[in-house]
Amino acid sequence: MMRPLLNALLAVAAACAAGLALANPLGSPFGGNKDETIVAKDINAAGATVLEVADDAGYRRAILRRDGRRIELGTFGGRESVVAGINSSGVAAGSAQTSDHAWRAYRYTASGGMRQLDTLGGRSSNASAINERGDIVGHSDTYDGSFHAFIDTGITLLDLGTLGGKNSYATAVNANGEVVGAAEAAGGWRRAFIYKPGIGMIALPGTGERHSVATGINDNGSVVGAMQMPDRRWHAFLHDGYRTIDLGAMIGAGASSFATAINNRGDIYGNVRTLDSASPKAFGYSKGIMQVRDNFARLDLAHRISDDGEVITAADISRRLQTARLARAKAEGRDGMTRSDMLSCAFLALLAAFGLYKIRRHLRESMHFGMRLFSMA
Repeated sequence: MMRPLLNALLAVAAACAAGLALANPLGSPFGGNKDETIVAKDINAAGATVLEVADDAGYRRAILRRDGRRIELGTFGGRESVVAGINSSGVAAGSAQTSDHAWRAYRYTASGGMRQLDTLGGRSSNASAINERGDIVGHSDTYDGSFHAFIDTGITLLDLGTLGGKNSYATAVNANGEVVGAAEAAGGWRRAFIYKPGIGMIALPGTGERHSVATGINDNGSVVGAMQMPDRRWHAFLHDGYRTIDLGAMIGAGASSFATAINNRGDIYGNVRTLDSASPKAFGYSKGIMQVRDNFARLDLAHRISDDGEVITAADISRRLQTARLARAKAEGRDGMTRSDMLSCAFLALLAAFGLYKIRRHLRESMHFGMRLFSMA
């Protein structure tokens, strides 16, 4: 009994050290078992959470957790389904397999269940995001074998086109129906774009002359993503509507960085990869301050940040991915911990130290009586 308690204390202490509070580990309450991998994808204001659950064979199923119930969203006759997001009205979006192994984007509602979206003339489609008014974005095969970004408003599915090349895909949409993603230009480079209703698709300025991709947009029109530099490393960027800020330059030379999420306050999360590190680190950027952190709770998987700073991601707990909801520590004028946060972390550190003391004492007593001991993993 001591070991699980100590592991939990050490995990929370690690969160404190990283300036984060593990607010609500959501793994076991979702009815999963030891053979499942559970990854949180999104959560709405009412607490409804959409998840992807993979069995030991790797097959994924889209799950909705609402009011204490676990709801399987289903498929279109195939074996797998995935989910991209859920809005405050409880409408979810994702993709599911058909009986002939194609993938089709869907809209899920409590009253209507999973409804298949149209395509742009091809066989398959994929949904990547949904906004508060129910617009769904993603990409779809076209009749000529390419794929294009789309937005589905619930009435029609609109082809967003390209920047002169063959393919495009959408990654995010804000409450105003502005869409971002990447599209091929005439020269073959894949470029970050923003689509504005009534204006159309335009290349995002200031993101270099090589490959780039936009991965998030907030309701103020600020866009984040990553752009390829001349040395072929990637730098995270922020385009605030007026200028492009190279976030990667703040992280340092020799690293590639990718911004994955932004909220309406302008808080940004993403990941950092270096040649001398086997696993990515996470970064947070807020009010001009850049912080690079150890990758506690897989922040590199984060694709949504609520406006109060909570990050929706997946936590690597006990050597398997489980869902987690992280609350960014807040302090007036800086990104750090409040006095109460510090006191709480100090208390947890004392508990962890006490747990270590008890284990050591137990080991010494056991050795004294000649019992065989096994080292703890």
